[in-house]
Amino acid sequence: MPLIVPILRVAYVFSNVFETFKTLRPPPPSARNGGQPSVRALSQRKRAMKGCMAVWLCWCCFTIYERTLDGIIRVFIPFYDEIKSLVILFFLFSRARGAEPIFLHVLRPAIKPYTSTLDMFLEAGAMIGDFILLAASIPVHFVVARWH
Repeated sequence: MPLIVPILRVAYVFSNVFETFKTLRPPPPSARNGGQPSVRALSQRKRAMKGCMAVWLCWCCFTIYERTLDGIIRVFIPFYDEIKSLVILFFLFSRARGAEPIFLHVLRPAIKPYTSTLDMFLEAGAMIGDFILLAASIPVHFVVARWH
């Protein structure tokens, strides 16, 4: 079983990447709409994007759970690897149909009270990342020449 779970994880991630790649492609232009995509194609793409978002968020929560609590829970639950492989198989076969109810009924109500705090921390992280990128993009020889 220690070999099956990583294989399932890799298969699930590659499946998610491919599905997201297909979803992010712009819809084909419609001859009836003057070269613009049809309303139906746009609504299908929007629905597929929501499904991809739910799949990725559920997968991220699952991997965070694995990194933090997996070692502790593994000791107390028999056949833990088999149960975990069944959960990954459920996600692999059900895709967005299995991830969207989990997102809508578990993750969103758990995160909703903390949205303003999370937004603040994410904005601060983005600003710090921008500053680090700015500092890394300054040429070193220019700074050394100014220093002496």
